[in-house]
Amino acid sequence: MTVRHVDVRPRTAAHRVNFRFSGRAGRAACLVADGDSGLLVETWSFQEATAEAFPLPTTTGETVRTQLLPTEDGRVVLVRHRPGTHEVVLVGCGDGSTGEQPVGTFHCPALRAVPSLDADTLGWLVAFHAGGHTVLHRIDARTLRAEAVVEVPGQLTGEGWLTEQGHLLAANQLTGGRRRLVAVDLRRATVSPLDTAGSAVLLTSPRRGRMLVATHTPDGVRLGWAATDGRPVRYPPALNAITGTALPLAVDPTGRRLAVRITAGARSRLLVHDADADQVIEVPVPPGVIRSAGWSESGLRLLWSSPTCPTTVVTLPPDGGSGGWREPDQPTGTGWHDAQPERFDGPAGSVEAVVYGDWRRARHLLVALHGGPEAAWELAFDPFFQSLAAADVAVVAPNQRGSTGYGSTHRDAINGAWGGPDLADVRWLRKILHRERDPAGHAPMLFGTSYGAFLALLAAAADPHGWSRCVVVAPFLSGPRLYRDGSRAVRSLLDRLGGCTAPDDEIGPRDLLRLAPRIRARLLVVHGQRDDVIPVGHSQALARRLREAGRRTPQDFRYLEVVDGGHNPLDEAGGQALRAEIVDFFTSEQRG
Repeated sequence: MTVRHVDVRPRTAAHRVNFRFSGRAGRAACLVADGDSGLLVETWSFQEATAEAFPLPTTTGETVRTQLLPTEDGRVVLVRHRPGTHEVVLVGCGDGSTGEQPVGTFHCPALRAVPSLDADTLGWLVAFHAGGHTVLHRIDARTLRAEAVVEVPGQLTGEGWLTEQGHLLAANQLTGGRRRLVAVDLRRATVSPLDTAGSAVLLTSPRRGRMLVATHTPDGVRLGWAATDGRPVRYPPALNAITGTALPLAVDPTGRRLAVRITAGARSRLLVHDADADQVIEVPVPPGVIRSAGWSESGLRLLWSSPTCPTTVVTLPPDGGSGGWREPDQPTGTGWHDAQPERFDGPAGSVEAVVYGDWRRARHLLVALHGGPEAAWELAFDPFFQSLAAADVAVVAPNQRGSTGYGSTHRDAINGAWGGPDLADVRWLRKILHRERDPAGHAPMLFGTSYGAFLALLAAAADPHGWSRCVVVAPFLSGPRLYRDGSRAVRSLLDRLGGCTAPDDEIGPRDLLRLAPRIRARLLVVHGQRDDVIPVGHSQALARRLREAGRRTPQDFRYLEVVDGGHNPLDEAGGQALRAEIVDFFTSEQRG
């Protein structure tokens, strides 16, 4: 499929986030981080052989929390989230104007937008209120007003349409700590329970009026098709024989085919299940990552990226890919550096890493640690890694224990042991790199963000003379300190993953105020002033501790606080300049 970017200015590598398809997958919208102007709204229009991407000017700078809802006529509903308040506006009004039109302001803990299948309705807003109930609002396509239609006890999630007219909605209803499936009739303003105990809706088929559900059983999660007439859930054997980490992506317009993404380490595989024949075929795709999908009458559209291709859309034939994969056109500015997965021995089995450059011979080598910790490096385009590769810095980005995509044993290894098995993997990797590298090269360097920043500082303290330089973005000091200072969502994550329990070994408690004096690598600490995930006070306290320990500034230690920066300053306004400053820190030939 040819992708045409319609813009009035040169475009750098686009890093797309919050990508979403419209109700019938004829349009899409996303936020684009170009590393300079912050996050911009972009809308996509799909035709048989061409996809066109247009910028949509807005009056307010967007954040990664801005939710987008594309409509079939090219307009985009934006939901801007602030604590307890949500502003809803409409942009791209289809008449050539570029202004914003207000839809409404909602005072509630949570607000989400749901695509519409009805041409008279731009979209639906699902507002969850502090009183423990949900109100569904309809955005009228003519008046642009949001009208309350029905109030539902509890909280709704996983909404999907059960009719092509777009008036019957399937959803998961959470009340009193229990979950059940319900059908919400938006014409009659009624809610009816569905007899599917223990199941959660994932996707729906409007044409067939049924739901793809996930059912928790003693043997694990099973995928099945449920109807609204009370018939038992049907669990196709072939669909449930799929191995690996599976994510259902989209159902075709006929309701017969289901696209499923399989996470295979750092890359994705694509499967298509035929519900009528109960057959699964694998669609060959190039090495890369599938983010999401939409399935329209003209084909299956995949949001796809590879190390040399910034996130874009690829369209497969309507049958799901038997006609083969066609590479998308590369965006303006080719010459991106490729990467490949590589396996390294570890203390408890091999660890996969995404590798840029020749790490054995490169003068500069960087070990990059991802955040999360429930995350992983992927074989996808990364603007920061591209900047490093362009500066002749080889990158090894490991998916150490605690990373997702390698099974539950690998993922759960650090539960109750943050900075334990994952730190052991990083230390083991450093030994391999040191042993096999060209002696003329510098000692490896470290980079990490969020949880990866915490882990990078632990590694620098555990092996003080094994690392030459270290850059951390938004580090926290320890699990217990973050629990004390963090938000409710952060505390919930720490509770679920045992982040306040320290491993019992020779390193001792994983508290960076205690361990920071051990660090000998040249250090750059970066933190956004407006970080609402990890308080900036953690980096401020770390900087004070380093100064108390005798670290000199700027010779061997720098602290950079990003004015108005959030949790991901590399992807926000000024991110491109910040990336350049970090690359310069890694490559400058100062002592140390």
